[in-house]
Amino acid sequence: MGLAPFFDRTRQSVAQVLRDVHPDAFEQRLAETVVTLAFDSQAASTAEGLASLDMAARLIARLYPRVRVLMLDGDDVLVDELIALMRNINPNLEIVTEIGTELHVAVVAGGTKLESDATVYMGSDRWIARVSTVAPVRSVGSPNPFGAGAAACIAMANVFRAVFALWMVRPALDIEVTFSLLNFELGALAANTDLPTGLDFGLVQLAGVGAIGNAFVWAMSRLRGVKGEIDLIDHEVVDLTNLQRYLLTAMTDVDASKVALAASALKESGIEARAFATTWAGYVEQAGHHRFDRVAVALDTVRDRIQVQGSLPRRVYNAWTQAGDLGISRHGFDGNEACLACLYLPTGKRRNEDEIVAEELGLRTQEQILRVRAMLHLGTPVGEQFVREIAANVGTDAATLLPFADLPLRAFRQKAICGNVILRAADGAGPELEVPMAFQSGLAGVMLAAEIVASTPNVRATPPATRSVVDLTRALPSRITFPTLKRAPGPVRCICQDPDYVGVYRAKYGAEAV
Repeated sequence: MGLAPFFDRTRQSVAQVLRDVHPDAFEQRLAETVVTLAFDSQAASTAEGLASLDMAARLIARLYPRVRVLMLDGDDVLVDELIALMRNINPNLEIVTEIGTELHVAVVAGGTKLESDATVYMGSDRWIARVSTVAPVRSVGSPNPFGAGAAACIAMANVFRAVFALWMVRPALDIEVTFSLLNFELGALAANTDLPTGLDFGLVQLAGVGAIGNAFVWAMSRLRGVKGEIDLIDHEVVDLTNLQRYLLTAMTDVDASKVALAASALKESGIEARAFATTWAGYVEQAGHHRFDRVAVALDTVRDRIQVQGSLPRRVYNAWTQAGDLGISRHGFDGNEACLACLYLPTGKRRNEDEIVAEELGLRTQEQILRVRAMLHLGTPVGEQFVREIAANVGTDAATLLPFADLPLRAFRQKAICGNVILRAADGAGPELEVPMAFQSGLAGVMLAAEIVASTPNVRATPPATRSVVDLTRALPSRITFPTLKRAPGPVRCICQDPDYVGVYRAKYGAEAV
């Protein structure tokens, strides 16, 4: 069976979605399943159809080891291209040509019907994603990739529910989905329009080029006839485990700069990309000013999100994945609706970071806590001696932690915890260390990219409310977008209710403030 080289991370991700699944049962289910990616000439001849197929291929290769790629009519050149794309991601992939007694699940683009144990049809019309489990849905030829990308993510979520229904709480498939990434409504309320000729979305900062950021860049890279500038901000490089959900990456991209990889993906678009291999704080320092019109946030931690909001951009657009859902949120600062920091206010007492980290690493004395505090402050590599000490404290083989010896303490902690080597403290990092499925972070990134373009002046009539939330572990509901207001002033008050912060914000943007 052609399991990917990063399969350990895949197993961890699936364990956060499925209930009580034993690793052996999970692998057995993969071994007895063939996923077919099928299409006809209608899909292969349209830009949106090609976008959906590209997205679906990138998602399939990251989880399923046995795949069939099927052209339903006409020339099969695209079959070879899709197989090559998937094998760049998982070189061990098994390509199946004949279907036997295995569970056979298919995702289909175009207007042709295909019989399988579970067939999911995907198509799109500009801003609108369409998914059906009863009849084919076609794609159109517009230069707008947002509906197409979202359709592939939703379709692959349905494939996942079909394959792993035994271990899911609500595995029912979607019957018909019509989802607009213009106004983030479903069904009859889903809005649609053409992209304005000569659209220029201006300068946007993308903070974080991880899993969500990769999907954001994927969507932006497929736009045509649209101009803009994106500052790509991320200080990390790609590691092997990232391939489990980073849509732009292949095996050859391990150790590549995340921002350099993203900038390369945008070269053929009309978008100017600039790579900043630094943190948000480092970027602000390099910029030499503190005026940011629109910031797209695709960061992993609460701390980093609040730091971006604390620098007081005019507008912030935030995307997230967490246990149970994914989504995007839209934020001004001066007004009734919640700012980004409002969404992450603590609800109770929490210990200092150095105390939490020390407990997780088995360091108990005051002297050890002070040592951790210094390491967090200085950001120097933890070193081999420290790694061996921690391995002894937590009762694990040092060899499992030594690959992280060159990392600073925060990164060491995250890698070790994400690798299930060290148990997290009860009031520790929480959702920020969760590992989403690729279709979850993929949809979050496509939604974030769509929001950046849709929120450009003269693109849509009315902005959506604060938060749009989707749970891909179950069928989509009829409504996903809701307002979120600031909390009433009280013992815990957000920075957006602090007169000093509000005064600085108003001084920066004046009448532009929203």
